[in-house]
Amino acid sequence: MEAVKKVFIALSAVLVWTAIPAASANAVSIGQSCAKTTLGTRVSIRVNKKPVIVVCRNVAGRKKWIRAAVQTPVTTTTSTTSTTTTVPEPVINYAVSVDALDPTLRIIAIEGMQPRSFYLNVPTSYNPETATPLLLAFHSRTTTGREIMASSEILPWAASMNIIVVAVNGAVYEGASSWNAGNCCTNATTYEENDVLLTSTIIDYVKTQTTIDSNRVWAMGHSNGGMLAYRLACDLSDKITAIAVVAGALVDDTCTPTKPVSILHIHGNLDPTVPFQGGGKFETPSIYHSVQDMAHRNSCAGSPQESSDPTEERYIWSCTSGVETQLVNYQEQIHNWSPGYTEEILRFLFAHPRK
Repeated sequence: MEAVKKVFIALSAVLVWTAIPAASANAVSIGQSCAKTTLGTRVSIRVNKKPVIVVCRNVAGRKKWIRAAVQTPVTTTTSTTSTTTTVPEPVINYAVSVDALDPTLRIIAIEGMQPRSFYLNVPTSYNPETATPLLLAFHSRTTTGREIMASSEILPWAASMNIIVVAVNGAVYEGASSWNAGNCCTNATTYEENDVLLTSTIIDYVKTQTTIDSNRVWAMGHSNGGMLAYRLACDLSDKITAIAVVAGALVDDTCTPTKPVSILHIHGNLDPTVPFQGGGKFETPSIYHSVQDMAHRNSCAGSPQESSDPTEERYIWSCTSGVETQLVNYQEQIHNWSPGYTEEILRFLFAHPRK
């Protein structure tokens, strides 16, 4: 144990960057030119009274100060040798700028990726002294963040319930947006867009700007955006605590969540785009089997509690630690985001914080 402590202390010393003198640091800000500075130079500054490390990088052919993600030591145990080693997480360098015409629109440039954008909506009731829920919204294929905000009418709800909403824009190729949710959808899958890394970095950024309740970090999505929400529950379960899917499907064949994530899936039995029974133009799996599969990954034992009436079929799997997996199949509904979905989603999300 003493040896492990020494390794950890030694590594921690390596991971601490020395800031330049305060007088020089004050002249540095994120997005500012660092033309006269050596590439790779790291500086400590303060953003909203919080310490932030920035690094001089080449961004679109110009040298700029961009945010450097802090390396966090991660302890892993090798069972075959019974030895413990400590390794740092990879550093993600990124820069975020505010659109000149729309103060809610952010452009994020992550090193190694094309610039992407998202809308950051902070309610007027927000208090930095209070941990606030964060809801990430993902639109359907070929649409935008603005459109899911409009179709879901999420912003009036967020204003009344004090929720920070981030509506992310998908990667655009050949004039159409899409998300890489695993096996769907082109062209994001063709170009191997790393939408999991994008989401993780956006969450990290929002946490530097606001006070987020880490037990209430949610993702909701429609169609291809719902597929991405599933992938986030699979691949970003350390940050995402619950998801809501409308007319999506699980298309992540390598789903391996490290923590259970509460799930609400809303579907329409007449959906022609993502059919409830599976198939369609995206060759998606059966919706029931998608949700059942996630329930098992959430360590939900046994069969679901079932109920039905002329308007819906509902399946509820109860899991450990207050986690729940739920499927609602609405009769006579198609592929759209129907009135009432948003209220049901928010009711579910608030009822299932991570414990």
